[in-house]
Amino acid sequence: MDTLKKAGAMLAHLDLFARMRDLRSLLQLAAHMEDRGDRVTLISPDNITLVGTEMSAQPALTTAKGATIEARTAYSVLQGLKGHEAPEYAVTREELGALNARAVADLESSDALRAFADTLTRIGAASGGTPTDTPAERPARPRRGEPSEPTPSEQPAA
Repeated sequence: MDTLKKAGAMLAHLDLFARMRDLRSLLQLAAHMEDRGDRVTLISPDNITLVGTEMSAQPALTTAKGATIEARTAYSVLQGLKGHEAPEYAVTREELGALNARAVADLESSDALRAFADTLTRIGAASGGTPTDTPAERPARPRRGEPSEPTPSEQPAA
């Protein structure tokens, strides 16, 4: 039940998670362009057109690493990042990287991320630790006949 309450606390942050996922798709697109040697991509609500040594247009593309980038999502994110409406956006790899960097900086200073940090703190406090606490791993026992190494508490102070 405790895990269910923690998961419920995250519901308030679904928009933040969706925004991060969508921004990540543009990073993946930039990496895909780099891998293929593409210089420019044209993004409309219906197609992603990669322009480089070859030209391809498709409603979604899958990168060599298996990530799928949807044209509609990429278009929507670019519309927000560029700050104006257009039937199609043309971006170079470098511009895509710069737009992503600015978006990440904006996200890092956002109220949404601060609220998420507060939720993580609250969840950690409710469970009596930090959200990243993990049980300590026991040290392996030495094998028979092997000398055991002194633990840090057994070593003389310098």
